[in-house]
Amino acid sequence: MREVITMTLKAQKRAKILEMVKNKKIKQKDAAIILGICRRQLIRIFKEYLSKGDEALNHKLIGKPGNHRISSDIKEKIMQIVRNNYKGFKPTFIAEKLYEEHHIKIGASTLRLWMMETGLWKKIRKTAKHRTRRPRKEHFGEMIQMDGSIHDWFGTGKEVCLMNMVDDATGTSYGLFDTGETTQVALQCLFDWIMKYGIPYSIYCDYKSLFYTKREATIEEQLAGKLPLTKFGEVCHRLGIEMIYAHSPQAKGLERWNGIHQDRLIAEMKLKNIKDIDSANRFLKEYYWEKNNRKFSKKPLSDEDFHIALMPDQDLRNYVCYTAECKVYRDYTIKFSKRIYQIEKKQPIAIKPGDNVILKTWLDGSIHIFKKNIELNFFEIDDYGRRVSA
Repeated sequence: MREVITMTLKAQKRAKILEMVKNKKIKQKDAAIILGICRRQLIRIFKEYLSKGDEALNHKLIGKPGNHRISSDIKEKIMQIVRNNYKGFKPTFIAEKLYEEHHIKIGASTLRLWMMETGLWKKIRKTAKHRTRRPRKEHFGEMIQMDGSIHDWFGTGKEVCLMNMVDDATGTSYGLFDTGETTQVALQCLFDWIMKYGIPYSIYCDYKSLFYTKREATIEEQLAGKLPLTKFGEVCHRLGIEMIYAHSPQAKGLERWNGIHQDRLIAEMKLKNIKDIDSANRFLKEYYWEKNNRKFSKKPLSDEDFHIALMPDQDLRNYVCYTAECKVYRDYTIKFSKRIYQIEKKQPIAIKPGDNVILKTWLDGSIHIFKKNIELNFFEIDDYGRRVSA
């Protein structure tokens, strides 16, 4: 089994932007805005990039705990001070007071997240206001709008979902049908998009449960300083894709595209007597999207493509998948989702009972088990220890 090399996709993204600065295709101030860093930090990183190349972008603490990670004990002490002294005040103000009165320096954004986790702060909903049309992005791949449209697409009286992706700069579209707004169809759309165009810089979606979760962070997530994510959000995080949430359906602008598809796509499928999801998806892949993009896509304002290409040693199936952490039992088995997997004796890496491994379920349903990014040899068994035929 070959090793799966985990790359820092954040570094790849930075390299692409810095290369554009180097070639004078974008200005340093614009690059800083795109990367979400200050101008001074951009200049420092750019100088290192010019002298060391891609090596300068690989963080020296990759795979190690962050030096600045705040322990759960310290976090609890800070939150106790907030509860006792500053309940009802805004996070920015509290952060200032923590520094002035208690000599505790903490970012307002970090404090805001902690306060939201403990119910001490809620997002303030602003009153409705006049909306102006948002200017489209300048670069292909800079932002992909994504949403599901529930409709009686086949004219059978039964509603299904068209999961639709639209590039904000060009209007280039792609999508697939499913029974509903499922994680599976969203991941399959993202997988197909990346295989064709590359990894997009960001995805613009709404606060639906597919993309956003309101659940509280688990103890493990809290200790690791991680925010709770949906399965789709986990995949985007692995790929380095920024998720941007729209506060209204109108903000995304996908309603116009859904209207176009409800007119044109329904008519096209009716002419071909397409009445089921499998036939419709074949039609979309083989005919509809190519025709639709030729007709409706526009030339971007900038010729620079913001998609990140996959490296030759990157297997996209190991990124766009479902993952779970499992423990190896004394009999060298792994149990997951009411199924049992037997770890074979011969392995490319040492394995012993008690080890934690990562079980990945690819979009095709196949199971793959890894330790330290190295795939293990295994087979499935039943409750009696008999090998299950594939």
